[in-house]
Parts: sequence; structure tokens; C-alpha cells
Amino acid sequence: MQTLNYELPTADFRAIYLPLRTDGLLLPDVTVVEILKVEEIYPLLKSPDWLIGNIQWRGEELPLISFESLNGASTVDPKQVSRIAIINGTADHSHLPYYAVVINNTPSLHDIGEGDIELCEGRPRGRAETMSVSMSDLMAGVPNIEWVEQHLLAYILHG
Repeated sequence: MQTLNYELPTADFRAIYLPLRTDGLLLPDVTVVEILKVEEIYPLLKSPDWLIGNIQWRGEELPLISFESLNGASTVDPKQVSRIAIINGTADHSHLPYYAVVINNTPSLHDIGEGDIELCEGRPRGRAETMSVSMSDLMAGVPNIEWVEQHLLAYILHG
């Protein structure tokens, strides 16, 4: 596995913790647009196991991914999905303005200051993460958004 050298931020910021089945993801709060209960998932034919299907959101069809599956963990049964987070696409690409990620519970907002988060060597970092961190009593992965979106775009454009 490649080693990534990222530094923890030194400026104050707001982060959102998205709970997954095992632990969670920590993202800047501006990345998450909305948290929803899933109404209906439209399955896709011949999609990778991390791509659960599509959902309807504000008149658009968005891909729904399981970050845990994309990160190398077990797959998610679409029937078990109840909540999702709508994520702003960061790629400068019109094919992925937003996408959805399966979450396991209610997210929480955190004001992060210097020293509030630490690198967590005891938590294995998955292939879709830049680092593992801990804050207060939570452990989380910081997703490698560029890597996640590249995989999603590759499927959308060439799937």
C-alpha cells in the first residue's frame, strides 16, 4: 500500500463525522450537502459492489456508493441502507456534481481547532483514505476524495 504524507490542518475548521458500520469518515462540513433517509434505490446492471445503485435527489439521478466497500471492506445489502449523505463532487467535471454515500446513523458536526485531531496509527487505513485520525472518542478515516471520485467517474463514463 502506498504511503501518503499528509499533515493535519493547523487552522480551525468545521468537520462532519459520517458514521459508517465500523467507524466513520471525517470531512469538511462544506463537502456534505444534505443527509437523507433513502426512499428508493435503483439498482444498476453489472456495477461494482461498491456502487449500490442510483437515487433520485432534487430531480437528478445520483450514484450511491458504499465507501466501506470501495475502501476494501464487505459489501452493503441495498435493503439495509436507510440513510445517505449527499456529497459535493470536487472534480471539475459536469458528470459528477454530486453523489451519495451510505451512512449508518446520524452525523455529527465538530468545531476542530489545533490539536483536536490526531493521527491514529492503531486504525488501519483503507485504500480510499488519506489518513486515519482520532478526535475525542471517535476514530475516523479521512477519505481520499480525488481517488474516490476518479473511480466513480471511470465507471460512469466507461462502465
